[in-house]
Formats: sequence, structure tokens, C-alpha cells
Amino acid sequence: MTRALRGAWSRRGTLLTLLAMTTVVVGGAVAVLGFAEAAGTSRWLMSPLLLLGAVAIPSIGRELAAARREEIGLARLRGIRGLRLGGVLLAEPLVTIVLGTCLGLVLGSLVARVAGSAWLDADVPALGSTAAGVALGTAAGSLLIVLLGTWATVTEPLSVQVATRNRPRRATTLVLFGSVLVIVGAAVAAYRSRQAVVGDPDVLVLLGPALVGLALGQVAIWVLRLLARGATGATATSGLSGFLATRRLSRADDLVTPMRLLVAAAVVGVLALTGASSVTDWVDGGARIAAGGPRSVPVEEGAVQALALTRDLDPEGQHLMAVAVVPNEGRLGERRAYVDAARFESVAGDFYDDTPAAAAAARIDELTTDSADLTVRGNRLEVASERIESGPTATTRLILELDYVTADGKGASIEALLNPRPGQQDRRSVRLPGCTAGCQVTGLAIARTLAGGGGNVFELDDTSYRVLLTQLSVGDRSLLDVAWQPDRSAIDGLGNIRFYPGLDLHYRSVANRLDGLEVNPLPDGLLDLQVAAISDPIPEFAAGAEPGLPLDIAGNDRVLGEGTRFEALPLLGGIGQLTDLPTSMVGSRPTVPDAETSIVVADDTPSAMLAALTEATGTKARSLEDVRRSVSTAAGADQSRAYALMAAFCALVALLSLAAGIARHLRSYRHDVASLRVLGVGLGEARRAGRVELAALAAVVLGSVAAGGWLAVHLLLGGLPLVTVSPAAAPLDTTPRVATLVVPAVLAAVAMLVLGGRARAVRPSATRPSTLREEEGR
Repeated sequence: MTRALRGAWSRRGTLLTLLAMTTVVVGGAVAVLGFAEAAGTSRWLMSPLLLLGAVAIPSIGRELAAARREEIGLARLRGIRGLRLGGVLLAEPLVTIVLGTCLGLVLGSLVARVAGSAWLDADVPALGSTAAGVALGTAAGSLLIVLLGTWATVTEPLSVQVATRNRPRRATTLVLFGSVLVIVGAAVAAYRSRQAVVGDPDVLVLLGPALVGLALGQVAIWVLRLLARGATGATATSGLSGFLATRRLSRADDLVTPMRLLVAAAVVGVLALTGASSVTDWVDGGARIAAGGPRSVPVEEGAVQALALTRDLDPEGQHLMAVAVVPNEGRLGERRAYVDAARFESVAGDFYDDTPAAAAAARIDELTTDSADLTVRGNRLEVASERIESGPTATTRLILELDYVTADGKGASIEALLNPRPGQQDRRSVRLPGCTAGCQVTGLAIARTLAGGGGNVFELDDTSYRVLLTQLSVGDRSLLDVAWQPDRSAIDGLGNIRFYPGLDLHYRSVANRLDGLEVNPLPDGLLDLQVAAISDPIPEFAAGAEPGLPLDIAGNDRVLGEGTRFEALPLLGGIGQLTDLPTSMVGSRPTVPDAETSIVVADDTPSAMLAALTEATGTKARSLEDVRRSVSTAAGADQSRAYALMAAFCALVALLSLAAGIARHLRSYRHDVASLRVLGVGLGEARRAGRVELAALAAVVLGSVAAGGWLAVHLLLGGLPLVTVSPAAAPLDTTPRVATLVVPAVLAAVAMLVLGGRARAVRPSATRPSTLREEEGR
């Protein structure tokens, strides 16, 4: 036991590397799994980490076996073979991996909880059977990979195992096949990413970034070695440092081989950074589009109350703006929104700048019209009338019906029975329920009736009965300021009734005069009057849908003008139609049930005005951050954070692999420098050769990460489940970005320079020629 412990202590560097690698891989897998479960995303986001771990661990197994090469050779000389030899080799990595798995479970649970509390609203679940299964599977896979890594050393010729000097060897056919297989896998992953269903990729697509990074790293190694071999002869006469650097690049493995993992982890980092940046911008843009402004106050009663409140609390139109949205997620062709365009510039300002809807927001003023606003406020309807031309019966009366929508979004109507006389004003005052807080007039109706008929017995007479309405007002708002027109469908329908075969139905039924509204009711039934502006085309903006569809806030058919097309619209995103709210409400019935009405509040709104608004609506103001959080949750934007968490663990795996490779070959490098000093090559020349070698490796890493990151973003980012984009939302921008390409590439190059610099920073005392005699004597 004592001899076994002393042997393990002598190999503590390699065993600690295996322990750290197992802890990082298991901890990363458990952390990403727990975070993914809490965020509701794919559990297989951890697959690139497992792949990089599977690539990194075999080298540790080979190093562990190489450290015991002499021991293995002596055991074989003593006749120890088969299972007995396997048991001797299995004990140390088994204990190390089991300990690393336990530490990884603790680390993964802690990281998942910290990341969940920082990034998620939901609690990260405790470790369950799935996490335990992943940890055990990762541990078993790690042990198997270590054993496979040691197999090559166990099966080496006995002369190699007992040799005192390790020589570089050519790659075996199996290693070359594995490298080619990685390149083919990267190509297949890129193809599958383009064919996969959005939001539901398979495991190969999720492995794509790691495969692309490994493929680019392997190709970079091959190119570097070929160039170094070609440059060896050219540098033989140009300078000793260049010759030494190119010769080492073409043969040594301490820095070149780990470069593949470093490139792969950096490519995954490029994809994670680009994805996180794209998702952040998409969520911010989507939240701005949906919010309409810095703050908004929901109005539960509908658009009538919203318009009335904005005009009552903010008569100048500088701080409050009413909007209404009909989402219609199930019928995208009927998505529409309405905005008080006259107030948009003052309230929203530059809020939509740098969003996909910026172009439409800059031209909102084109939606405004000169249509009259029929929002009134009061509790009584005041009517005055005068008979211009009487019918044959002195008992003929005039019925006036006013239709309106109350502040709580309900349709209502009242009737006034008038007895106009020639040259004499007949005044009536009728109670108007539900208009104290404001209401929207939608239309009028007139009819003639006989006195004593209770207002519902129409007079059957085809003679003319003209009346002038000299007053029609609610509060201080006169409804005679707008032009009215008859509903031609009622007149045309009456022409087919057999009671009036000779009636000219195209007589003047309504006339808008300077002194009032002249009406001439039909002989039988109600004659509906509409605001003349209802027949005017309504300007509209459209995105992703055919413009010109007959839609308005109440579902009435309205004539829409030639729509202007945009990529995205305020309040709607990529699909829908946008019109002016006051214009669309002219003559409209109550708001459709699924309309979401709110009042957008400007940044500089006085606190007293905001308090009065929230008190009147009985709702709380929503900030842009509230909307952003809602959009992020609905789209599953936390998936990009899970991917970033996985990328961080991939970077740790790559750094551990690079540091292990350097430590593994540090003694060999010092031996080479000592040999050069024996030949008369100065330590300064060796250091210059090391700097040239590091510069070449850093340049290759920088270029490989940049190229691999661009390819991964271009080919794979669109297929990864980073966010669930709804059909009506603006598309996710997956174009490569300079910053997200440069930062990981530079960091990878710096890691190569820093860690590689420690390997090449040899001290004179460690490279004395006498160390060669000391090694020979051991």
C-alpha cells in the first residue's frame, strides 16, 4: 500500500489534471442540465461539453500510462499480464474519477443554483435521478476513455516501454480516421442544421459547434505542420531561431496538439456570445415594439375610456397616448393595432430607434387624418329642432336615436321624441347614461311617428317631412360640427316595398347646413345616419400581410387606403396592420373582446398625472423592463444563457488540456534546450526560437477561431434552440458580429501566449548541460 501511495504521489500532477478535468466535465454537465430544466430548454445543450471532454481525457490517460511505462515494462518482464495488469492500471484512475464525479456533482449543483438565481425567476430543481445518471454516465465514459488511452501504451513493444527517451511518433491510422470523421461530422451537422425544424434540433446539430471547432483546429494543425516542414529548409540559412521554431512546430506535440481543443472551445464561445448578443437585442427590440413606450398603463374598459382619459388628463397631447392591439396569434392575417398618431411623436419620440420598427415609427404622422373625434363627455343630450316642411298630419313627430359606446366598452343608445313646429324651436334634454366619464358617438337614426304611438308606431306616408336640427350636443361638444350622411342600404331596400311604387327614393334625406342638420325621414322605418368620414379611406401601415383588408377596431368593414409596407410595425412586430385609433373609431361599435387597450406614458410625464391615470384605470403602470421580462419568458430566451454556461465550461476544459499538455512536455523541452547548450547554442537563441514558435501558434489560433466562429455562426446558429421566435415577431438576427468573433479569438490567442510562454520561459539553472548527465544517471 505504501509503495502504491508513493507511486500515486509521484504521478500527482497527472492525477490532479484528471481529477480537475472530471470535476469540470461532470460539474458542467450537471449545471447545464439543472439550468436547462429550470429554463425549460433542451437538456442536450450540454453535448458539446461532453464531446470536448471525450477528446481531452484520452491524452490524460496516455500521459498516466506513459508515466508508468517503465513500471508496465517491468511488470511484463515479471510475467504480470492480462486482468492482473489491468487491475494495477485501473486503481488510480478509478479512485480519481470517482472523487472527481463527487466534486463535480457539488460544483454543478452550486453553479446551477447561482446561475438560476441570477438569470431565472424560477428555482433550479434539486439534483434528481437524471442529474445522477448523467454524472455516473460521464464518469463511466471518462474511465473507459482513460483505459482506452492507456491501451496503446500497454501494447507497445517492450523495448519502447523500458527506453529512457520518448521519441515523436507518427499518427496511427485510427487517429487519422478519427480526425477525418470529425471533419465529416462537422459538415453533416452544418447540413442538418439547415434542414432541422426550428427550435427542435437533434443531438448532431447541437454538437455542430464543437465539431466545427475541432475540425478547424485539426485542419489548422495539419496546415501548420505542412508549412513548418516546408519552412524548415528555408530557415536553415536565414537564422537559427527561425529554424529551431519551425522544426519544433513540425514535430513537437506539447503546444500544437492541445490547440485543437482551444480552437473548438473558442468557436463554441463565439457561437454562445453571438447567440446571447442576438437574443438580447431581439428581446430588447421585441419588448420595445410591444411596449409602445417607456411605460404603459392597461385600460380594462376599452379604447373609448383610453381616448377620453388621454384627452382629459393631458389635453395638450404631450405625455399620454392611447393604443389598442388585437393580437390574433391564431389568425395572423387579422393582427392589427391602433395608435393615436397625432400624439405619437410627442409621447414615443425616439423610443423605436434602433429597432426593426424604426422606419414605420418615423412615418406614423402619415396615419393622421382630419376625421372628427366623436368622443363626448356629459350626462345629457341637448336637442333643438324646427319643422321646415310638414307632412299631411299635424300629429307627426320625429324620433331621434343616438348610438354610442360607453367608457366601459359597452354599446348603448337613447331616443328623443321631438315635436318640431314651423318657425318655432322645440327643445329636448334627454338623460345620457354612461357618458359622464366619456363615451364615443357611433351614429344617429331618425324616423317619423304619430303622436301617442309611444315612439314605435311609424307613420306610413310618402309625403315630405323636413326638420332642421339646430342643436345636437353633449356637454360642450356639438355633434353638428361634423358632416352626416344617410345609410344608402336602408333607402335602396325601401324602394322595393309595394306600398310606395312611385316614391322617388333619391330625394334629399340629409343636408348638412351652416345653421344645422336638415333631415327628411323615410316614410317607414328608421333611417341610419353615419358620419360622412366613415366612407373615407383610412391610411394604414402593413407588415407581412396583404394591405387593404377591411378591418377596424370593432370588426366593422371599413375602406382602408393603399397600405405602406414595412419590415416591422410598432406594437405588432413582423405581421399586422397599423392605423390611427381616433380615425378607426369613427362610427365603430364596441372594441372587439380580445383587444388589449392601454395608455402609453412618456418619460417626462409628471408624477401627479401618472398617479391620476393609474387611479382612474385601477391598474398599475408597466415598465419597459416588465415587458422585456415577459417577452423573454414567452420566447424562452434563457436558453441562450444555458448555452453560454456550457461554453464557459468548455473553455475550462480547453485551458486544462492546454496546461496539462505544457506540463506533460516541459521536462522534454528543457532537455532539448540543454542539448542545444551542449552544442554551443546560447540560451537567448533558444528563447527567441520559443517566441517565434508562440507567435506562430497564436496567429494560427486567432485565424482559426475567427474562421471557425464565422462558419459556425453562419451555418449553425439559426438551427440552435436559443430562442422561440413567434411567427408574428421580427426574425432573430443571426449574422456574425465583429465583436463576438474578435473577443473569443483574442482570448484564445492570449491563453496560448500566456500558458505557452510559461512553458518556453526556461531558467538557466533548469537547462544546464549537467542536467543531461543527471537524467542519464537516474
